[in-house]
Amino acid sequence: MPFTIGIDFGTSSVRAVVVDCADGRTLGTAVFDYPSGTEGVLLDPRDPHLARQNPADYLAGLEASVRGALAAA
Repeated sequence: MPFTIGIDFGTSSVRAVVVDCADGRTLGTAVFDYPSGTEGVLLDPRDPHLARQNPADYLAGLEASVRGALAAA
């Protein structure tokens, strides 16, 4: 059965979905909320115009969300 995995890196989380290529049916999904900062955003009190994200959250989120979506499928 051919399937595909879609991954969305958002502002506060990574989402993954496993879809059946034959009929477009969703087989499994998972969401990983970024653990760093406030809702994934790191603010600098010295510069109110600076907001960043932790790149390590992207890697952890990719692994966790894909594993979770595959397990749900």
